[in-house]
Amino acid sequence: MDDLNDLYLFSQVVEAGGFSAAERVTGIPKSRLSRRIAALEAQLDVRLIQRSAHRFHVTAIGESVYRHARAIANEVGAVRATVSATLSEPSGLIRVSASLLIGEMMLAGWLADFANLHPKVRVALDLSNKYVDLLAERIDLAIRFSSKPLASADIVARPLGTSRMVLVASPALLAAHGVPADIGELNAWPALAQGSLEAIRPWAFQGDDGQTVLHYPQPRFVTDNLQALREAAIRGTGLIQLPLHACSEALANGQLSILLPQREPPVTTVYAIYPSRHGMPSAVRALVTFLEERFGALG
Repeated sequence: MDDLNDLYLFSQVVEAGGFSAAERVTGIPKSRLSRRIAALEAQLDVRLIQRSAHRFHVTAIGESVYRHARAIANEVGAVRATVSATLSEPSGLIRVSASLLIGEMMLAGWLADFANLHPKVRVALDLSNKYVDLLAERIDLAIRFSSKPLASADIVARPLGTSRMVLVASPALLAAHGVPADIGELNAWPALAQGSLEAIRPWAFQGDDGQTVLHYPQPRFVTDNLQALREAAIRGTGLIQLPLHACSEALANGQLSILLPQREPPVTTVYAIYPSRHGMPSAVRALVTFLEERFGALG
């Protein structure tokens, strides 16, 4: 390509829906936009846009070229955001979404520390276990755990750290029922579960062949709140599989014990998730870097 700027202008025309609309958005005269797109078509030797006095239509090959042009525009935005982040102090509002557990146990304090470091930043934290649509709900950053890589054309999922899942029980429960030797014995023990009666989250374990084995508990107590599950486990209500960071203190002081350590499932990754179609504001970029350092310090 002789001039990558023509690809950028092409993406602006496509997104605006025509040359006149693109002129209003970019401030570039539509005559110049038309000349540059014509030059791009000549370079590529294809028709990208069908023009007429009353119709604007992107051709099939034009749609394919647009996707690449949009990617270039995104990279340009990322470069500008990177430079802006180094030259300006983070400021403005950041809307953050996180699950109840990670929000209450980690993010609340960390976000307070971040706000103290950057007085011009305001943070709005929404704690919920429900799925969030980042673009529709105008969320700048979501923090979520997942056992599988996250991929989407609309979002970036940046790994921040990892977490282990552990099967735990109280000493009182183990004294009354014994210690299970393997997964097949778990149905004989009282159990707790995350989710609802209609949709229980299974426990994941490592099988003999290295593959993940799922166990669906028959719970006597169900809730979507992991802290409530931890407290019920401490009181001997049943076995439960929890993130290690959710019960590390209870394990350290002997209120809970780890079971079936030989069946520990694959680690779960915590991701910073943010929209990819806009340049990331310097405040959001600074927060992602800050959280990456905090999660990294957890080991």
